[in-house]
Amino acid sequence: MPSLPIFFTKLTAKASLIALVLTSTSQALAAPSQDQWQAYNQAAINQLVVPGYQQLTQALEASQTQVNALCEASKLTKSQKLAKLEAAQVAYQTAMNQWQAIQHIQYGPVTLLMRNYGLHYWPDKRGTGASQLRSALLLEDAVYNDDFFQSSSISLKGFPAMEKLLFDADALENLQPNTASCRFLMGVNHYMVKVAKEIEQDWTLQAERQLNPGSNPYYDTPAEAAIPLMKSLAEPLQVIMDYKLDYPLGSSFEKARWARSESWRSNQSIRNINTNLEALHQLYSGLKPVSVHSLLLEAGEKNLANTIETSFKTLNQQFQKIPEVNQKDLTASTDQQLRQLRPAIEELQKNLQLAMAVLEIHLGFNSRDGD
Repeated sequence: MPSLPIFFTKLTAKASLIALVLTSTSQALAAPSQDQWQAYNQAAINQLVVPGYQQLTQALEASQTQVNALCEASKLTKSQKLAKLEAAQVAYQTAMNQWQAIQHIQYGPVTLLMRNYGLHYWPDKRGTGASQLRSALLLEDAVYNDDFFQSSSISLKGFPAMEKLLFDADALENLQPNTASCRFLMGVNHYMVKVAKEIEQDWTLQAERQLNPGSNPYYDTPAEAAIPLMKSLAEPLQVIMDYKLDYPLGSSFEKARWARSESWRSNQSIRNINTNLEALHQLYSGLKPVSVHSLLLEAGEKNLANTIETSFKTLNQQFQKIPEVNQKDLTASTDQQLRQLRPAIEELQKNLQLAMAVLEIHLGFNSRDGD
């Protein structure tokens, strides 16, 4: 498996120290019961995870409709063609936003056959995707169907390849009926719909396993079945800091390279982060009747529970105020705003680690340890 910093790095040893401190304090109440964890698992899967993949499929289908309309239309005026291109771009942005809303779930069907990497190969530090896309478009008589993408490199299968074609400076000229660019674009979008449907369908089995612990070899108890969901809450903030902020921003404004950001071509890099935070906030306190927030309150950790809640709300409000970067045109003001928010994200991460210890959730080995 390629060593890609797409998702979710190891937590530090601080969590172990926190757990040691907590076990020695008389203020900590009992950890959540198995019934409470079962209720949380049901809420997370039925209210967030399964609907999230359903919405991703729907958004990719809508994108496919607009892409086909763009690439199959002929005898259009330039303004009509531009309108169809813009419609396809908006549909792409919507689909990417739906991916960002479920991107933190990095276990189960999305990792089977490396589907996560195929949908979104990023960061691509060596520019592999761009070079392979150029080569793929030069193939004579190539048929860009599901079989083609099934056997292709992961860098050709997903959102980055679509973005390069739809938001290229020459997209209006290149995306004409029967061109390689259009045939590839329609083919990759169709393949992504196929993959999203497979993930959605496979969650029927994943949900059955996770919601029936003890009856299968995967999970013994509801608390154990909650661990991948807790990892999905506690670990993504490190990715936001390392790759969505530090990687493009560098050590100073002079060394910033916004072309390293996740979605710079489609002008939604900052929106991606905000969507990630909103999704994590939902996983933390937006579920009914049980949430991590409510579990912390019942464990006697009102201050910690409310501190985390306030952090999510404040970060979302602050990110919403930051203007999106136009292509590579990062301003000094936006650069400063982003850098100033990093410590708050790090503090939120530490408090979520503390929450895991309070709830007696041991996240264990991370697949990216040692990367």
